[in-house]
This record gives sequence, C-alpha cells and structure tokens, in this order.
Amino acid sequence: MKQIVVFTDLDGTLIDHDTYGFKEAQPALDQLRSRAIPVIICSSKTRAEIEVYRRRMGLSGPFIVENGGAIFITHDHFSVTVTFVRKGPYRVVELGVPYADLCKTWKDIKKKGNLRMKGFSEMTVEEIADCTGLPLDEVSLAAKREYSEPFMFSDTSSQFRLLTRLIQEKGLTITRGGRFYHLTGPNDKGRAVQILKRVYANTYPDKRIWTAGLGDSANDVPMLRHVDMPIVIRKKTGEWERMQGINPIYSDKAGPTGWAEAIDTILRTDASVV
Repeated sequence: MKQIVVFTDLDGTLIDHDTYGFKEAQPALDQLRSRAIPVIICSSKTRAEIEVYRRRMGLSGPFIVENGGAIFITHDHFSVTVTFVRKGPYRVVELGVPYADLCKTWKDIKKKGNLRMKGFSEMTVEEIADCTGLPLDEVSLAAKREYSEPFMFSDTSSQFRLLTRLIQEKGLTITRGGRFYHLTGPNDKGRAVQILKRVYANTYPDKRIWTAGLGDSANDVPMLRHVDMPIVIRKKTGEWERMQGINPIYSDKAGPTGWAEAIDTILRTDASVV
C-alpha cells in the first residue's frame, strides 16, 4: 500500500499571489483531509505566518519554514528519530543559520560589495507592507524571521554576480522566490523534504511513501527534485517557471485554482487511495 504525502509551496501556489486567498483550493484540501493524506507546507514564509495558514486550512501535520531553514513537528504528531530542539509545542529540526548571524553577514556583504539592496531587517513595517501587499498585522508575522533574510536587489547583472560570489564565500545561499531574493544558510526545501520522507517512512513501515510536490518558483526546484510527482503551478502571467533538472507536470490554471487541478491529477494517478 501507498501513503501519499503532499508537499506544497504557498505564495502563487496554494495561495493567490496577490490576494493571499485560497478559497479555490479549499475543496481539494477537504478531499485530502478526508483521505488522510498529509499536506506539508514548504514555504519561504516564517513559522508565525504558516501557523496562521495552517489554522485557516485545518492542517495539523509538520511544516517547513523559510526555504528549508527548519522543520516544525508538534509533540503529539509522531516520533522523530532525527536531532531536534524543543520550541514551545514543537520539535524543531533546525537546518539553517540563526537569523542574527545571517543579518551580521548580510551587513558585511553589503558593505564589502558596496551593493544597493535592502533586507527585511533594514525595513520598517510600512516598507515591508508596500513591498508585499500584506496588511500591517500580517507584516509583523512576516518580519519574525528565524532562518532567512528576504531582500530587494536593484543593481546591475555584474553586481549581482559579485553578490552571489560574496554570499558563496561565506558558505551561504541565495535563492529567488516570488517578489524577493532570500539569503539563507546551506539549506533548501529539498533537504527538508528528504528528512520528512524518512520520518514518514519510519512512521508507516508497512507502506510505501509516495510524494507529490507543488510549486511555482525557482526556490521550489530542490523540493520538486525530491518528490515522485513534481508539479509546477502556472503563474498569473500565463507562464511557468523554468525548472532545471526535473520533468514536471504543469497545471493549466494559476494559483489555488491550478493547485486544486493538480490535486485532482494526483488522486487520479493513484486510484488506490480511498
């Protein structure tokens, strides 16, 4: 028997790029819940932001924050054999660099390269709201970074190459997701997905773990490389992100409507799931 596990990005995938709503995907979420298929959020968003969406969506499983910076698993969910720390109601598998260390390195890189860029740590809540389109109460959640620094970059391509080199020299990573670039440690969504796949395999030793992944941006590539069925959700522009190194299925619709379409594809592919 199979146990399906669904990994999903949020922005532009499960939630709308502009409105942040997901009503078009709710029937598909309800269908997955009725079939006991876990939906694992795997996003660049913070723990505080994802907690809100989990409550709204009725999700209870693990979730992956800040481009694979950490995996959060509630104490009552299932046993965890990997190293973790305790934070409130969670066992946390930390894969990223602490935010304070990232911000210090961020300032060093910016000064050394004389680069025109601005990170969340340098913005007011009003500036973050202008960049994201989020209401002020949600901006405070987006600003609660633990493992990544989103930033805006407006320099030339040669300066971007310099930025990339300086980041790599520090052993850190730069990725693009939605509106922002992100500075992270040597973590990504793929590494976190691999760990959770092992956790599920240990939890269901009598079943074969079969995974699907849904995303729309470059930072989703590592996640999509490590699932059985990678699915790229169409952007509102009508285009799809170019995903190197994978052979995905492409949704016809954009955002949460495309997400619901993709879930239907997943369930039809595995008709044995009831």
